[in-house]
Amino acid sequence: MEKFVTMDFPVEQIRLTPLMRDEEALAAIRAISPDAPTPEKIRQVYGDVYFPPAPADRPYLFASIVESVDGKISFTDDRHGEKIAGNNFRDPDGALADFWVLNMLRFYADGVIIGARTLHTNEVMWANCFDEELASLRTTQMGMKHYCPAHIVVSFDGTDLLFDHMLFDVDAPVVVATSPDGLEYVRAHCPWSFRALGPYTSAEEVDVDAVQAAAASGERIVLATGTGAVTDGLAMLKVLKYLGMERVMVESPSYMTYLMSIEAMDEMFMNYSTVFAAGQVGFGAFLHFGAEEHPHSDFLSIALHEKNFICTRQKMIYGLRRGAEK
Repeated sequence: MEKFVTMDFPVEQIRLTPLMRDEEALAAIRAISPDAPTPEKIRQVYGDVYFPPAPADRPYLFASIVESVDGKISFTDDRHGEKIAGNNFRDPDGALADFWVLNMLRFYADGVIIGARTLHTNEVMWANCFDEELASLRTTQMGMKHYCPAHIVVSFDGTDLLFDHMLFDVDAPVVVATSPDGLEYVRAHCPWSFRALGPYTSAEEVDVDAVQAAAASGERIVLATGTGAVTDGLAMLKVLKYLGMERVMVESPSYMTYLMSIEAMDEMFMNYSTVFAAGQVGFGAFLHFGAEEHPHSDFLSIALHEKNFICTRQKMIYGLRRGAEK
């Protein structure tokens, strides 16, 4: 773990005050969860956390995002997303608590999805669990294959990939998920070696033997799905499943919205920082749902840090129409 940065997360500084828990729903999840008992530090800060088993054809997906109270994910004059939490001058420890929730979720994840454009505004970025106490339990208590989640970088056409970014030089599995056009771009411009998978135009075309051979090789993987410069999310998720990823965390706001559009996002861990950012950079800004047809969510839990951060866990619900039964 010497290749990764870790930091201290004192329990007393990051402890959250529970406001609401849907105990019936959470008990139902716990009853079917394959997870080991919640580590003590997570219990002290957040409460019990369990996840259900993954579907048969894809990983179980949950997202982590922090927003301003007016729904923005960055300030217009500084696009570093962590500023929404970090520049809450009323509650600096709340920013630490928000960052710890992100790292708690990385602890539970086999892989982390990161948007390629995120690398342009985050010169220093890894998807490891920065809480060393939790990271050390991934292989021993959680039965994970690696102490760091796989890094899954998503790009539509490959042109926004930064091949010299530090994220591509980590002691962790690396997958680039792109389109057929993106694969050709990577072949022409990528300076490091990799194993190509696909293109797969649909989930039905995924070659299980080829995927499992790629997983066993330990090589970096470039996965192409869809046609042209358009990817196929369900095919990509099926490949991740066959790569051994049962649980994947999504850190790209635009990709979270896309996964909602194909009804594949299972949960949202959405935190709210009591700052106002205004501007146009909001969650889901590049994809729109209609007034009569859109995803919903139920709160599974709500917690508070001081008076300035609300931390929520939400279960996504799809297919509702006006007048439909809950």
